[in-house]
Amino acid sequence: MFRGRDRRDKADDSDEIDTSGTDAELDDETAEDQPEDMTADLESQAADYLKDNDAWMYGPNAAAVLDILDRLEGFGPDEAKPLAEAWLAIPKSDRDRARKAAQKLAENDEEIYRYLQLAREAVGTWAAVTGPFPDFVNAEPNWGRICSQSAEAALDAATAVILEGTLEEAHYEALLEPWSETMATLDEAADAAEAARAAGSDTAADADDEDDEEEDEEGEEKEGEGEFGPNTDSITDFLTRLWLLTPEQIGRLVGGWQNADREVLKGAHERLLTLVEEDPEWRDQVRKAQEKLAPWLNAGRVAEQAGFLGQAGQGESRKMAGPALADAVAALVLGDLLERADAEVLYAAWFNLIGAPALPVASEEDPEEDSGE
Repeated sequence: MFRGRDRRDKADDSDEIDTSGTDAELDDETAEDQPEDMTADLESQAADYLKDNDAWMYGPNAAAVLDILDRLEGFGPDEAKPLAEAWLAIPKSDRDRARKAAQKLAENDEEIYRYLQLAREAVGTWAAVTGPFPDFVNAEPNWGRICSQSAEAALDAATAVILEGTLEEAHYEALLEPWSETMATLDEAADAAEAARAAGSDTAADADDEDDEEEDEEGEEKEGEGEFGPNTDSITDFLTRLWLLTPEQIGRLVGGWQNADREVLKGAHERLLTLVEEDPEWRDQVRKAQEKLAPWLNAGRVAEQAGFLGQAGQGESRKMAGPALADAVAALVLGDLLERADAEVLYAAWFNLIGAPALPVASEEDPEEDSGE
């Protein structure tokens, strides 16, 4: 798409330079100037290429999208937690309507779909790398959930920026507001901290520490078990990794599930259904986790229609992966309640392919017995 001049053509031209007679001195001067001129020209082409490539990836507002992604790259618990809280403060109904409006625009426009999908993949990569980072996991007990929520907030913000001018104002604000307000607050706090350090003041730092401790305590009270129960962090990890699957991996996942012993799998399904009927809360946790698969499955259908990045056929392969993913996520939600053999059967197609996250272990189960598989 972006083709610079062929350097081999330049080399051929230079071989034909006539250095004889009275033109030799002039040609020597030209030869001396050529490397500098070529370097400047190539640098200009590279800058133009990168600029055009950013626009191809993220649209006319690519610079603003990249600002979001660049800032997200440096996030840890201190930045992600207030963003997650601001994101949760937006009514879910407003956010859902805004997302549906964005999805409708993407379904009707190949370029918008590409912009949104590439932004999703960039944010998903951040979450996949940052979610299991040991320092953050140790610093924040609910880091898995906070990481996921802050990633969704960043993706919503990038979506709003990409669709600026095409989304209704109410939808635009619902998607962008958590990010913009949190960034303003973080910037103000950073400026205040810098001013306090410059003035040699310890009072502001002490007050910040007290506020942080209060926020931590309040956060621990509010967080609870999570949307999917006590194994929410594992499900969040699973859902993040899902967006990083290649077409080849999707095919292997489908094959792994289809090749499972049907009688054994049927028995595991029956005992799973029996278990969820014992407690409505368990049933709701499984249902909510399985519903989170829908965006990934539907994105495959849109990619099929748009021919996104030449990945034709993904819509059908993603649809075929649905049963394997539904089994795997159910095993993660209730892995510490199911019989271990049943949980492993339901989770096998995914785990044999990806190897993570690990199935939860029942508290009364002896880890040594489980490790002898």
